[in-house]
Formats: sequence, C-alpha cells, structure tokens
Amino acid sequence: MRSCLPFALATVMAFGQDAPPPLGTGAARPVDLDLRAAPVATLVTGDTRDVAGTEAARRAWQTYLEPLAGAGSLRILLPPGAERVRMLLAASQAAKARFPGLRLFVAYQEGAAPILDEDAWGAVDGGALVPADLGGDPGRWPTILAAAQAQFPGRPWTLWAPVDPGPLAGQLLGDGGRLEVPAGTPSAQLAQSLPRGRADMEGGFGDITLRPRGAGPVLRWVYRKEAWRPAPVPADRNEVQVVDREAYDVGALLSRVRATAARNLAAVRSAWSAVTVDLHFQGEGGSADLGYLFEGFEKAGEPEELLRKELRFNGVKANVGGGAQFPVIEARTSLAAPVALALTERYRYADGGPAGPGRRILRFAPVDRDPLLYTGELTVEEASGRILEERSRRSGLPGIVRSEDRVITYGEMAPGIWRIARIHTAERWVATGGVSQVLRDIAYSACRFNDPAFDGARAAARDGKGSLLQNTREGYRYLVKQADGSRALETRASSRAKAVGGVVLVVPGMEPPVMPLAGLLMFDFNALDRGIQYSLLTAGVWNSLNLTVSKALLGLDLTSQAVLTLFGGTERPVKDGRQEDKEGVDRRSQLVELGLGRDLGAGFRLEALGNFTHDLFSTPKDKYRTPGFLNPPSGWTLLGSAQLTWQHKGFQIRSKYGEGRRPQGDFGAPGAVQPLPGEGRFTRWEGAAGYDVEPAKGVWLNSEVGFGGGRFFDRFSPLSFDGRVSGIKPYAVVADRMVYGGVSLAFPTGPNLRLTLGLNHGRAHSLTDQKTYGFTGLKIAGDLPGFWWFTTIRVDLGAGLHSDVKGVRTVNGMISFLHLY
Repeated sequence: MRSCLPFALATVMAFGQDAPPPLGTGAARPVDLDLRAAPVATLVTGDTRDVAGTEAARRAWQTYLEPLAGAGSLRILLPPGAERVRMLLAASQAAKARFPGLRLFVAYQEGAAPILDEDAWGAVDGGALVPADLGGDPGRWPTILAAAQAQFPGRPWTLWAPVDPGPLAGQLLGDGGRLEVPAGTPSAQLAQSLPRGRADMEGGFGDITLRPRGAGPVLRWVYRKEAWRPAPVPADRNEVQVVDREAYDVGALLSRVRATAARNLAAVRSAWSAVTVDLHFQGEGGSADLGYLFEGFEKAGEPEELLRKELRFNGVKANVGGGAQFPVIEARTSLAAPVALALTERYRYADGGPAGPGRRILRFAPVDRDPLLYTGELTVEEASGRILEERSRRSGLPGIVRSEDRVITYGEMAPGIWRIARIHTAERWVATGGVSQVLRDIAYSACRFNDPAFDGARAAARDGKGSLLQNTREGYRYLVKQADGSRALETRASSRAKAVGGVVLVVPGMEPPVMPLAGLLMFDFNALDRGIQYSLLTAGVWNSLNLTVSKALLGLDLTSQAVLTLFGGTERPVKDGRQEDKEGVDRRSQLVELGLGRDLGAGFRLEALGNFTHDLFSTPKDKYRTPGFLNPPSGWTLLGSAQLTWQHKGFQIRSKYGEGRRPQGDFGAPGAVQPLPGEGRFTRWEGAAGYDVEPAKGVWLNSEVGFGGGRFFDRFSPLSFDGRVSGIKPYAVVADRMVYGGVSLAFPTGPNLRLTLGLNHGRAHSLTDQKTYGFTGLKIAGDLPGFWWFTTIRVDLGAGLHSDVKGVRTVNGMISFLHLY
C-alpha cells in the first residue's frame, strides 16, 4: 500500500486564471527596484495630515519608477532594519499606482529580518529567486527556497532557474515553490503541456500530480530517462483530506485599495468645489442649527483652503460681514487614518465578509489605546480597489468633542476621479451648557478638477476680505488678513466670540405683560489655551457665569455655574389656575452649582452635581401683602444630584435623582401657619428622552417625552411646569408630579424663512387641590435673516389649545434680536 506522506507533498494554490501556473517557461525575469540605500524619510511619510510631505513622497517615487517604465514585473530590494515593512508597502503603493497591473516580487536578502506582517504579504505577488541567488547547483536550491520562505512566508516564491532542475523540480514544487525554467528543457516541455484551469499540484522528487478543482481527470508525471513522462495515478493510496474555507486575501485587497487611492490622488492636481457644512445641536434646552457654505480650494502638496461664502442660523442666511471670524469646533485630528497613504501602520485589518456582489467589508481597529484612532469598517469594490463607504468611531477624545461616530461616503465626483463626497458624524460635546449631541454633515459638490482658472480663483480669495480657513495638522485655522494685504495663519485657533442680544417678552398675566430685555454674551471655548470654557451673560438685573474645565480632577470634568440677580419678584399662591392677590412673598435668589462628570463610553456620561441656592424672603410693599403673614425662613438650600445621560445618533436619554435640605421653619397667614414639609428635607427625580432626525435636507423632526416627581414639595419649591406646554400661563399649576411630551417639525419655506410647528401636551398633579390637570399647546417659531445691525432674528409664539384649568390658556411669545461679533 502506497502512502503520500513520505513524499512530503504540498498543494500549490491559485493555479489557473488568477495567477501563473506553478511551472512555467519563457517569463521575463523581474527588473530590480533597489531601495537598499533609499532615504526612508523621503519616500514614506508618517502623518496623513502632512499633505506637502505626501506630495513630496509621490514625486520622489517618480524618480525611482520612471526609469523602469515598460517592465513587466519588479523585484524589490529593501533596506535593512525596522523600516522594511513600511518601505515595502510604500513601494507597492507607488508602483501599482503608477503602473496598474504590474507584478511585484520581494527579493531574497540573506540575513535580513523576516517580514511577518500580513498586510505586507498582500502588497506583492510573491518572492523572486533569480539565478544570482540560486547559483548553478540545483542541489542547494531547496535549502535556499526554505530560507527565503522563512524570510517572507506569506506568498509563494518563484525560482528563475538558470538550468533545468530535472527530477528536483517535483520537490521544489512540493515545497511550495514556483518554477520558471529555461526553454527547450524537459521541465519546459512539461510546463507547455499542462492543461489550463484551476488545479492543485502535488510534488515530490521526480513525481508531479495535478488535481483539477472541478471536473477532469487527475494527471501524473514521473521523471524517467531525462524527461517527464505520463504515469498512472496509484489506486491504493492512503490519503488524508482536510477541507477548510479558503481564507480571504485581506492584504492583497488592502494593497489594491492603497494603490487606487494613490492613483486618484496623483490624478488631481487641483480641486475647486462648493463645500457645505451643517451642524445640528441637540441639548437639554432644545435644538438649533448652524450652517456654512464654503468655496473650497485644494492643490497637490498644499493645505486645503476654505473661503466662507455664507453663514446660516437655523437654516436662514445670517447678516455677517465677510471677514468675521467665528470659532471652529471640531474633533481632535489624528495623524493616522485607516488605509492611510502615509502607511503609519497604526491599524490591524480583518475580513468582514461580502457586502454584495463584487464588494467586501474590511474591518479595522487600532493596534494601541490611542483614543484619536478609529475603529470601524470599510466597504470596498474588490475589482477596482475603490472605497465605497467608511463607518468608523472613536471615544474618550480630549477637548470639547468627546466622541465621534462617522460615515464617509465616496463617489465619482468627475469622470475617473473617485473622492469623498460626504461626511456625516454624530458627535458628543461637553461644553458650558451641558452635554450636547451634534450631528455634523459635510458635502462636496460642483467640483472642478485641474481647472486652468484654479490659481486665479484662489488668489482672488486670498486677496479679498472674506473669511479664509486653512486645514492644518492641528485642524482648521484662519488665514488672517494683514495690514499690507497679505494673510498670516493664526498662531492659535480662534475660540472667543461675543454677542449682543435684545428680547421682547410678551406674557399675558405677568406684570408687566410686555417686557424688553437686553444683554451681552461672551464665550470662550479654550481660555488661556488650557481647554477651559466659559460663557458670561449679563443683562443688568440678571447675570450668569458658566465654567467648564476638562479633566480637571482625576480625569473628571469640572463644571460650575453662578447666577446673580439684583432684583426679585413677588410670589403668590395659585388657586384654580389663578394667582391670588394675597399672601405675597418677595423672593430674591442667587445660585451656585458645582459638578464633576465623566464619560463612561458607548455614549453614556455620569455626573455628580451640587446645587447651592440662597433665597432671601421678605414682605412685599404692594397690594399683595397680607398683614401678619409669616414668611418662610431665608438661607441656603443644598441639593446633591446624580445625573446619567446617554446620546447616540440623534437619540438622547437623561435621568436625574437628587436629595436636598433647606432651612427648616414655618410659614403661613395668621391662624394657618404650617411647617415646611419633610422638616426641610426633600427629594427630586426627573427623566427625559428625545430623538432628532432629518427626513429631508434641512427638515428636522424633533420629539421629546419626560417626567418629574419627588417628595416634600410646597408652593415655594414646586416642580417647574412652566414652558413644558406652549400657550399656558406660567402660574397655571403648582405641581409635585408631571409628565409631558411633544413633537415639532422645522422646515425651510424659502431662503428667508424657516418655520417650526410643534404640538405638545402635559399633565401635572397640583399641590393645591391634589388633582391632575391636562394641557395642550401649539408652538410656532420663525427664523428670519438679520437686518441693519442684527445678525439674526427669531420669533417664538405659543398658543394654548386645551386646558383642564379655566383661564390659563393664552397666546404668548418672544422676539429675539442677536448681533454676533
């Protein structure tokens, strides 16, 4: 009984249409690309943000590759040391981008360190052993082949044999090698007679067997009398067959992707396009939109520049000067992007399976814990190597933007030019107003590539007075106009702005029912260049300061808020939806709040808050005074709370629980004096969930539901139901429990008006009579372009549609004027 095992047989894969057969003749030897003394720093850049370095490397490769034009294949000789892998990847990328279809081989270099990186294996078609490597003694060739395979094990090695190895050809093939033999030799005659088609080849000394992958006979040859002769296949063989799914060649696809990207980059010497940037903010106080229209200029080897053509607040063009420079907030840039042309090798890749006919998913993850790197997947067109889509995410970022979940869509922006068409990101910002979710959308259109008018248009943009941004390694920076007409890049990112605002409040039932207010707002996202954020709002009688310090204590974010009011107001009890004209108490409050917060990952954030409110109660001097009424005790009210939030792609959920204590005492009219409930202790809890979605460009659908409750409430410390339902008077109910919800739709009606229509409903449990009341309201808002001195104008109206309490439905509103500078 004959066994295959003593022959140490091997299977040679991909024999057929995908690759040359393992045994051939007449193929030209590869031309050498000698990089042993090449300057690695010049040919391989380490930072994807360095566009000048990337362009310089591309041009440097041209000096190496142009003399080799017309070669059918190249043999790459690499420098010694740790840069062998990066140089191999860079050489493969440059050569395949310049000469599509070129076959690449790595050279055997005795004593060189082995290359065990799977991505590097896919960068070439295999290894090449030329006559200078092999020498004239075929008996040594198996040893040389084994050494080469140990140096580069991921691809087959081809031996360009100076002489016919005779029966040794079977052993070399069985050891996993490929052979190119001289013409006219016995092995060449066998090579010419091999049938075409996918097959597996087994080999041993003087013995070769060919097994087709499909229909067809098994063929065998043995070496006798100085020739390869057909022989029968043994029938009494003991065979062990191991069947497994063939692993997908991720490295080869990565190599094709990089080469295609480099080829596209080389084809574009200049790009002139329209760039729109839209940001949708979703926070605890509601939603808002900010949009930009830029004219974009990109030139090979130079940073991208963006000329601002238009600024939009809530979808409406703002009245701003062309040179006004407002802060630009973006996630911290990374020096390594997935499948980067800089080949920084900061990612590992894996096959994610098919994504449809001719498409493949490549998954990637960083090799270390650098929070700036991405985790995600690429959808790739296998035949062309084009990236169709990238989905990636990262969290734990430093700065304002803490996490980012993005989708990058690619497309053919012009015939033969494949580039990024759109970038959509869902970000989480930690700023002075709390945690906000920001949906950012960047789109490129009206692209003009290699246009002769490009240089003139860019020069006109630089010479003009408009606001111009440049994309640097640290992010976008303003090119500031100088006195002599030139522009200079700002030394640090602009982070400060100011606004002057005016508000006219119309609230029937309040005193006075119409109240004009004015205020100054100042904010800075990076004060003292330390990542400190503050916002200051002063309106004379009412002033607020918010401060946030990132990673201030043991990796925790410190937040603080202070509110100073110079005048108070008279509070009166509510009965049957009406404020009574008695038992009034003047109240003036000051507030300080401190908080520590930490991101938990996956969109979750936990915060601990300490609220310190000082209330000064006094007897009013007007008609609402009740003789002998005992005011509640003045002093500090302390409230400690824990808040957990979750935000993800337009969804947000917030829950909060707190316990507090206020000064203990009594209050009330003569004969009806009562103690404060809970002996001064109280509990609060609340929660809310919201979702924002853009069903069409510029149209936003917003929805929210929420609840609140607790223990030990009274008329001086109720839940705030004000503003939950539009068109309901602010004193409609003094509540200790409530639920509410609403939906609104914001949509543009033209370039000068965006309307918002909303419907909301709430139910509140009254402290006064222990009954639950329902309320329904209609919200109408309009955003208008600014005129004269104002940047933008907004009108908000609320109309009560239904109320279980008579007399509290109304029509109220607010007109806001804002000048931003």
